[in-house]
Amino acid sequence: MQSEALSGSSMEFEYRIRNEKAYIVSCRSDEPMIRLPDELGGAPLAGICSYAFSGRGLKYIVFNEGLETIEDHAFSECRNIKKLTFPPKLKSIGNYAFYNCLELGYVHFTPYISNIGYGAFKNDEKISEIIQDKLPGEEISIGSLLDDLNQRIHVEIRHIQEDGSLIPAKVIFPEHYYELVANVASMCKQFETTEIGSGKYMRYCVGISDIDYAKYDGMFYVLLRGDPFETVITVASERLMYPYALNREAKDTYTEYIRDNAFEAGDYFLKTDDIEKLRFLIGLEVLTEEVTDRLIDISTALGRNEATSLLMACRHRNFRKKKVSFEL
Repeated sequence: MQSEALSGSSMEFEYRIRNEKAYIVSCRSDEPMIRLPDELGGAPLAGICSYAFSGRGLKYIVFNEGLETIEDHAFSECRNIKKLTFPPKLKSIGNYAFYNCLELGYVHFTPYISNIGYGAFKNDEKISEIIQDKLPGEEISIGSLLDDLNQRIHVEIRHIQEDGSLIPAKVIFPEHYYELVANVASMCKQFETTEIGSGKYMRYCVGISDIDYAKYDGMFYVLLRGDPFETVITVASERLMYPYALNREAKDTYTEYIRDNAFEAGDYFLKTDDIEKLRFLIGLEVLTEEVTDRLIDISTALGRNEATSLLMACRHRNFRKKKVSFEL
């Protein structure tokens, strides 16, 4: 085993060389941010060994572009990490690699990750946003992560085209959890588990190579049975805004739902200051004159100047009073 200190930094890495590639064994540093070097001992850095950074007070990690593997427990118990953007050549993430990273909220997977180990993100209950880059013919990585976590997670799949352009699809996987319920018919005070939330069923739409969008859209009725309005309206809006693999029937279903709940949708977008979705709602032309006036009042009271301007323009465009002419 060898060690190397980075110039201009308090970081010192212990590493070993295997097959002319470097693998970090441990790191001596108390810094909250670590930028991994491109090479150690003259060899390209290709991997992070088991427990190399486990239990550290890291908040941010900048991975080197040539990294290929992150082994078991490499960053487990790093409870302050907030965001992970994996490098383009990464292929494997080991068992429990990011276990108990309690502040982790955002993960960006690149296209070539073919293996994520058991419990790699278990207990990371603040993860709420995942980006998945997707190349034709390559598998996606999010399935195992979604299996580990019960909370609501917003996923964006970025389908990379041959010319390098991106076609995004945005989907939400709602939360689900289990609740113990007493079996009143039993004489032995038995308890049964009842599943709350549609998240488990929506996760069945995730395949190895992509999300089954037709199946996902077809399960909209599951959301309507009990998920909160903010989840349902976000699903409907984003599937229409980013209509990757969206068929006509699903498009009509989502549009009709938004039409029937236009005021509630506008009210929610105003209160969350989501100008992008408010602009989309106006463009759908589902707002009546009465709903538009009510939303203008709410927007004005909230001090949402841009939103108020959009709604006023909508009102002027769609509901102008016709001039009355008199014949003499």
